[in-house]
Amino acid sequence: MFRGWYDDFMEALDSREDTDRVLSYYTKQQVMFLDFKLGLTFYFLSLLIAAYIVGYMFIYQKGYLEYEQAKGAVATHVSGDALGISTGKKATRYFSTEELTYPGLENGNVFIATRQIVHRQMRGICEDPDVACIQDSDCTPGGNGKCGVNGLCIEHSWCSQDAKPEVYALDTANLQIWARSTIQFVKIAPERVFSTGGENPMPQAGLNVFTVSDLLMKCEPLPVRYEEVAELGAVVEIQFIWECSVRSKAECKPTVKARRLDSIFDPDHIGFGFSYPEYIDDDHRLRNEMRGVRLFFKTTGVGWELSLSATITKASMGASLFSLAQILVDLLMTRIFALSKKYSARKYENTPDFSEYMEHVEAKKALEVSDECIDAEERRVEKKEADWMRKLDEEEV
Repeated sequence: MFRGWYDDFMEALDSREDTDRVLSYYTKQQVMFLDFKLGLTFYFLSLLIAAYIVGYMFIYQKGYLEYEQAKGAVATHVSGDALGISTGKKATRYFSTEELTYPGLENGNVFIATRQIVHRQMRGICEDPDVACIQDSDCTPGGNGKCGVNGLCIEHSWCSQDAKPEVYALDTANLQIWARSTIQFVKIAPERVFSTGGENPMPQAGLNVFTVSDLLMKCEPLPVRYEEVAELGAVVEIQFIWECSVRSKAECKPTVKARRLDSIFDPDHIGFGFSYPEYIDDDHRLRNEMRGVRLFFKTTGVGWELSLSATITKASMGASLFSLAQILVDLLMTRIFALSKKYSARKYENTPDFSEYMEHVEAKKALEVSDECIDAEERRVEKKEADWMRKLDEEEV
């Protein structure tokens, strides 16, 4: 049944067009040039490409590995306290861990106070340091304020009770920060979680416990001393960078890097500070001006494992580069070498000009006599012979 259907199909196809032409096979013709210069150039370029594939793609870039980039999380705990002696209004004050790290602005990030100024204030009419003026109309509307000689509005505000505030320089250089960094590569190793605690979840100095001074000294490109930032504060980014082989049984540990951000983003206004009030009653409060080190903790990393698919992909990409050797040699052979014209004559085969050829074919077809014309001409000749024979017979009679 199948053979009969196949024969019918080929017969129908052959009735319309030549089957050999429709189902023809095309292949490339190769020309061998007997010239050692061309061969040497080709093999030299191929050797360079092979060295690039093996040396750079597989050895240097480790193309046989599959990589995954991921972000993790950091949890922080701070331990330590400080005793401050005011250099302004005479006072001594104990600062607990909660006071030195207040407020907790973001999860995982830490603020460590290095300097605190305490203003005792009460409600009254005095110069408002937050409202500058040139004339009375610049003051708060409805407050009946007047512009003072110092260019500040005298109006209802929080007024300082003491001539000097309490100024505390806090020695928090040795305050300890326990940072627990974790990361997971969910694509290539979803069952494994990497942590700075490892098998031992307790704090370990140098691995997940650092002093403020230690973190500042890790800053790149230049380390930062605690004394340099104690007055104005600083903003520092701490990165835990993981580079792990996810299938290795050996424990993976992160690299800790730091960089100072406030001097990069605004070199003219370095440091970090803010203020917040503590209300005693409706008419009295403490205004705290804080300066300190703002620490941003981040966890990033790259995990890898041996991958057959990555190896095959890199190998196929590298193999495609070998065609460059042939392309370059062809360009040198046909454009640069002394015998380039002879090479080109043997490499390229020029066909006839088919545009003129087709015009010649059409003209030839126009001169061809059709079957109808031949039959008509034969009938004309036969009639002429018949008339001649009839006329000959009449003359003989």
